[in-house]
Amino acid sequence: MQFANVGLLLGGLLVAVPIILHLVMRQQPKQLEFPALRFVRQRSVQNTRRLQLKHWVLLALRCLAVLALVIALARPGVASAALGRWVLSGSLGVILLIGVFVTLAAWLAGSSRTLAYILTGITALIGVSALVSALMAMSSSSGPIVGEQEAPVAAVIICDTSPRMLYRHQNQTRLEKAQELGMWLTSQLPEDSQMAVLDQRTQSTIFAPDRGAARQALQRLEIAVGGQSLIELTQNALEMLQSNELARKEIYILTDLAAPAWDANQAQRLKAALAEQPDIPLYIVDVGADDVQNVAISDLVLSAESTPENHDVTLQVEVVSDGSSQVETLEMFVEEVDDKLPIVENGELIVPTATRRNRQTIELADDQPRSVSFRLTGLEAGTHHGWIQLVGEDGLGADNKRWFTIEARTPWSMLVVKSDKAISDRLVDALAPPSYRESGRAAFKIDVISQSELTPAKMEEYQAIALLDPAPMPDATWQALSSYVSRGGGLMLLLGRAAVKDEFNSEAPQSVLPGKLSRQWRAGNREWFLAPTDYQHAVLSPFRGSGASVPWRDYPIDRFWSFDDMDEDVNPIVLYSNAVPALIEQRIGDGLVLTLTTSVSDPRGDSWNKLFTGLDTWPFFVLWNQMARYVVQGGDDHFNYTAGEVATLKTEPGNETATHLLFTPNGIDPQEVVPDSGTITIPFTSSLGTYRVRPLGGGKSMGFSVNLPPYATRMDKLTEADLDELFGPGRYRLARQQEQIVREQGKARLGVPLFPWLMLIVVIVFGLENVLANRFYRQAPSET
Repeated sequence: MQFANVGLLLGGLLVAVPIILHLVMRQQPKQLEFPALRFVRQRSVQNTRRLQLKHWVLLALRCLAVLALVIALARPGVASAALGRWVLSGSLGVILLIGVFVTLAAWLAGSSRTLAYILTGITALIGVSALVSALMAMSSSSGPIVGEQEAPVAAVIICDTSPRMLYRHQNQTRLEKAQELGMWLTSQLPEDSQMAVLDQRTQSTIFAPDRGAARQALQRLEIAVGGQSLIELTQNALEMLQSNELARKEIYILTDLAAPAWDANQAQRLKAALAEQPDIPLYIVDVGADDVQNVAISDLVLSAESTPENHDVTLQVEVVSDGSSQVETLEMFVEEVDDKLPIVENGELIVPTATRRNRQTIELADDQPRSVSFRLTGLEAGTHHGWIQLVGEDGLGADNKRWFTIEARTPWSMLVVKSDKAISDRLVDALAPPSYRESGRAAFKIDVISQSELTPAKMEEYQAIALLDPAPMPDATWQALSSYVSRGGGLMLLLGRAAVKDEFNSEAPQSVLPGKLSRQWRAGNREWFLAPTDYQHAVLSPFRGSGASVPWRDYPIDRFWSFDDMDEDVNPIVLYSNAVPALIEQRIGDGLVLTLTTSVSDPRGDSWNKLFTGLDTWPFFVLWNQMARYVVQGGDDHFNYTAGEVATLKTEPGNETATHLLFTPNGIDPQEVVPDSGTITIPFTSSLGTYRVRPLGGGKSMGFSVNLPPYATRMDKLTEADLDELFGPGRYRLARQQEQIVREQGKARLGVPLFPWLMLIVVIVFGLENVLANRFYRQAPSET
């Protein structure tokens, strides 16, 4: 049981007042002399006993009335409905005892029979009610008893610190409002309570020893990009409270209730955890603005992150308006390439100069995303940093800007090695069209040789090698290819009719092939085609938006090879429609091998498939270009990341072990980083903007950009139906004002209020005392 006003219980000492009055004001007997003394003495004893009984009854009623009134004003309550039923039945039992006592007194005192019958009927009615209440309490499970209201509480305050919380409304950010409410909450918790503060940056935390430590944690809260969702933080809070020794436990979530903060995929696990701990109240405090006015650049997509110099790159942004329709202007800025920068001078970070390359004005409709494209041309070799921004200001500046990084390179060098009957022209022209080669805009610099001309020395001149319909080769050549790949080279094997099963299954070719060559499949009257099942791999990334509509069925496969005993680290990227691997990825050392099991270098009249010999063969044209880019870069080369992702950069040749300086977007003090096998890893990308990396001893500057996840700042609020789905109906308490929090706290801490029943007892006792006092002390009318 708990009390809303513990101090008032001291008023229970007032129960001594009726006792004192009783002792002080009791009448002293008068000494009178009567005849027939024996009769008088007997009558006197009877009257004295009757008077003493009346006095004790009235004294008991008056004491009980004072005590019940004091307890009622202390506003006690219990924490569960089942316990409330027991308390109700107990209260009725107390009233029943009073009624029985008074009824017996009425019968023994010789009162009027009408009053005795009325009291008997009322007592019987109370007895029936007490019996029914007791049976109801026995049929329900008993809930836990929470201690008195002022007992210490173990409370976890979860604060949403996502960039949305920087939204300013009525000259106050949502984070500032959350901090203000959090500080107020700490003052509401009882003395000796244990408090913990969690936010998206929290890795692990403990309960603060006092209010001051909790308030300092609230004051130090900062906006965090990425990190844990509020669902994960709530689960962490439940685990912390589970191990806390205090009986009373509470969770408060201060958030703007925006949908992106809640990972619905984890909701079922949280709902189950909350159901297992029903005695821990969960408060969701909405600090969001009701009338949101915000324009955001929600996403940025690049046509290529790495491109040949002088090649065009398309940048597409999604712009969305929350709350209004208006005209907005976007600008694109690009920095100059300067390998001597960045540097720090006089405590200031000096970066290359940025120039505006494009500007567009668009009209936005409320809650309707608008796609805007920018084209970037004439990129010289080097790392290009830039950004696209909205002109002007609104309530939230964190989503008005998106950064990008593009790596412009000299053309990739590739060696195409063909067997005697292989045709290479179509494949070469698909990677480096003649018009692009003449204008210097081709992505690849390709040399074509016959298989007999391939030597280990020739391999070292190129970043990637493509073997078209390879025939058996000397073991030394296979071993040289394996060494070339292990050192970081890329290799494409496009198998065809020249492959020989027994020769390819010997030890030397197996150092490169993904498995044992098994058999050559022939379609006959069956229909086989490429059938990608997942477009998440980088090779298939151009098809992600339209994968289901790509007409692979229009390009049938007549013949292909299959493998047995493939290694565990082999990754089938694309399957045929009969589930046999078609395009296989294999990592060897620092390089990789892509194997296509059907030939694309046959003459038109004698081809194994229609991938490159049919009409409008754009799907394989795109796939072939992506395969070449993937293998020549040694994998999926990234320069644009989402906050929280691990970023990697490959150093330039000669700087594989050199110390580099890392300049973060928000810092002027560079950090020294040392590559591991030519790769620099940056695990912490919590700041938005451009990260710059420069060799300490001089050389080419590199870098990458970090942005918010797409649509991370959308402020569409969760409805109560959404909250029911996340937490379970009735498992949370939603509050938007301090008064609502106080009221909900009272419900959670006091549970079932006993005030009405105690006041009923007070009324009954006072009523009985008044009736009996008037009855006992009624003066007989004097005779005249």
